[in-house]
Amino acid sequence: MKKNIPLIFAISIPILMVIGIALSIYLPALFIKPEYDFLYSIGGDYSYRNEYVVENGQLIKKPITLPNTIKTGQEPELYVHDVSENASTKVSFEEAQNLNLDSNPQSPDGFEITYGSTGDGIFPIFFWSERDYGSRYIKGHGVSKKLNLQLTSSFQSYYNDLRFLGWVKK
Repeated sequence: MKKNIPLIFAISIPILMVIGIALSIYLPALFIKPEYDFLYSIGGDYSYRNEYVVENGQLIKKPITLPNTIKTGQEPELYVHDVSENASTKVSFEEAQNLNLDSNPQSPDGFEITYGSTGDGIFPIFFWSERDYGSRYIKGHGVSKKLNLQLTSSFQSYYNDLRFLGWVKK
């Protein structure tokens, strides 16, 4: 048994290092959670009558005044995303106006919404890549979590893009 102590020690160091690295990656996600919900819109290309903006903590409609635009009469759809449930709820403009919003890209607790990206995987020379452009993540304090957002609207416009409007202040 005394002869095997150096062997046991040599094998246990890499195992303990892997466990330590795994804990340092996954433990923060258990304890650090975003606290602020956010408001976003879907749709809102050049053919809409209005766009939504946040001024002085309140949501307002601004008419789109571009020349020669086709104004279909449709409005972008508004959603509040509950970060604790990772679920979105559709709200009316009037309901959204009652929210106190912070339009800063970073939440008061240090999180932000980011887009998915592309990765080349482990073999970039074989032109294999992961594409995650359509996904959004909430990221901050070394933690990143995929968001379950409503990314298609009921009227199926070509330009159904998410537009972050603001963090809901408590």
